[in-house]
Amino acid sequence: MRWRPAMNDPVDLVVVGGGLAGLSLATRLVRGGYAGRVVILEPRGEYVDDRSWAFWTPAHHALPVAPARQWNHWQFSRQDGEPVTRRAPGWRYAYIRSLDLYRNALALIASRPNFRLLMGTRANAVDASGGHLSVATTAGTFPTSFVVDTRPAAMDRFSGSTLFQCFSGRELRFDQARFDDSRVELMTDMRSDALGFVFSYVLPLSPTRALVEATRFSTRALGQAQLCADLDQTLAARGWSNAQVLRTETAVLPMGLPAPDVAEPIAGVAHAGMGAGALRAASGFGFVRIQAWADRCARELLQGRPPVGHPAEPKVQGWMDRVFLRALANNPARSPEFFLRLASSVPGEAFVRFMSEQGGWRDHARIIAALPPGPFLQALHGPSLRPRPST
Repeated sequence: MRWRPAMNDPVDLVVVGGGLAGLSLATRLVRGGYAGRVVILEPRGEYVDDRSWAFWTPAHHALPVAPARQWNHWQFSRQDGEPVTRRAPGWRYAYIRSLDLYRNALALIASRPNFRLLMGTRANAVDASGGHLSVATTAGTFPTSFVVDTRPAAMDRFSGSTLFQCFSGRELRFDQARFDDSRVELMTDMRSDALGFVFSYVLPLSPTRALVEATRFSTRALGQAQLCADLDQTLAARGWSNAQVLRTETAVLPMGLPAPDVAEPIAGVAHAGMGAGALRAASGFGFVRIQAWADRCARELLQGRPPVGHPAEPKVQGWMDRVFLRALANNPARSPEFFLRLASSVPGEAFVRFMSEQGGWRDHARIIAALPPGPFLQALHGPSLRPRPST
């Protein structure tokens, strides 16, 4: 018989947020045979195919969900310029549809009577008064032994990011072949204007289907109208405006999210997900990081220990990312040059290792050597850059 949590019903673990981080942890606990009572709080009323996760992965590396597509090659180009095509033997660029991950997680959660996903339920506060944890929600209060909080960053931290990765995308379908599905357009049509650096991102899912995004790196969070206009321009330039639109996705991701204010940690409460630093500052990639955290956190819980939060950023990588973001923010007109230098001068394997956080000092040296010293020395020694307010 399935357990149905009620108000003031004690549980062993409350997971605040049923997004990528929360579901990734829950699926590992199910597979590990976690015997405690788990409540997952998700404010959405339903899951839809609203986002994509793409990343480099070793060719034979096991993933929590089978990728919808994988590619061996990827491209960079300026607007109206010749593309630079790269590859890394032994690595693939993989694409996972959000709906595939959601359905897999929901099926696993439903298979265990001690797990309960509460849709349309929002957490209001985590309380530790009297030495006991509880989570107040729109469905009541749950006393609990542990809490994993995966909620996004508060707006004051979000608005303090060095840059914002803003994009709008549409999955397109044609009746006849229109796409070269042998390679990903990672950063093509690169250019700059008054709003910052902009490029196209194209994942060709088949010769007749592709996810096409227009992406900007901007010092302010851009609105939906501007992002849709960017995408309309991209589709018109490619002759893709008349395609059937299967779905859409849009997001504004913080790049260089400030660290949270140091507060007294609450015993038994761990923070994860984007608000805890899961997105890499210089790329916005977070899927692989979140999977690694979910593995570690699940191991701790399965051993009867408290959950762990997302680990601190590696010092050298964090320093390089901060300098790179400042250089981009200070020099939007040169951003296409910076990325083309990386694509042309850094071997594919070194580039992928660096982007996948597996690079060593030689890979870091190759990245530094490929970039022009002037803008990066200025970014290194210049004042801390603060973005303009969002509009």
